[in-house]
Amino acid sequence: MSPTRVSKTPYLLLAACVAAALAACSGGRTGGSEASPPKSSGGPTAVTINGEAVPQALLDAFASIRGMDLANPQQRERAMKQLTDLVLVDQLARKDGYASDPGFASMVELGRLQAVSAAAMRHLQKTEAIDDAAIRAEYDRQTAKGAGMAYDFSQMTYADEASARKAAAAIGAKPFDATLDSYRKDARSARNYTQVRAAQVTPAMAAALEALKPGETTKEPVQLPQGWTVLHVAAANEVPQPPFEQVKDGLRRTLAKRSVDERMARLRESASVVQADPPPAPASVQESKGPTPVPPAPAAGQ
Repeated sequence: MSPTRVSKTPYLLLAACVAAALAACSGGRTGGSEASPPKSSGGPTAVTINGEAVPQALLDAFASIRGMDLANPQQRERAMKQLTDLVLVDQLARKDGYASDPGFASMVELGRLQAVSAAAMRHLQKTEAIDDAAIRAEYDRQTAKGAGMAYDFSQMTYADEASARKAAAAIGAKPFDATLDSYRKDARSARNYTQVRAAQVTPAMAAALEALKPGETTKEPVQLPQGWTVLHVAAANEVPQPPFEQVKDGLRRTLAKRSVDERMARLRESASVVQADPPPAPASVQESKGPTPVPPAPAAGQ
């Protein structure tokens, strides 16, 4: 099982999230001749900028998205500066009436939709009810899938069976490493592998590896899609599985995300989506294409 990865939020989405939060704090106002103080969020104020109170909850959200620790004075100062810049731009946009421009308003609405979507997904995954029995079942499924042996082995692959048999016969007289060096130039490929699980290779190769003990070599070449292969196993070890308690929280997040994805799939299936006809091309585009050709009139008598 691989560790859970947390991707960094792009700055554009970060700005969209904060812009949406500011819009929510200001009662959804996107226009107006001057910046007006937002409606109270009911919580403490983190900073007041040009008379506009910015709630602590917004600063907390900003720091969380950016991975900043507000208990660290340097990080708090940086978060406060960056959030202040966003608020100042928001005030400028409202003061100068940027929302009256359709293109600007569309970009703001797009940012709001992205922010709502990102926050809703996080909220759903956080609040999704996943019981311990489901987590244990997922753990058992993944450990069963990842269980088995991991092999350190060498592989020499030849284009034809005769060459592979010649190399396999030579192994009886020399150590495998020496054979590998001697016959490497004739092989299509000759490589060493470490910690390869049986589930990662073809069934034919897995069967061949499982039949060998450490230090043994295939007596007969194995036919694979890429050619005839001679295998030598150096080591075989049981794949260790992480303790349940160590991966429990990560599995819970995985199951929560899967549940939310399934919910989104149901929303798409049940939604009524009616697409409008695309708008006509601008006149300048139509003119650049030239007039629509008119077919010639038929000759008399036709």
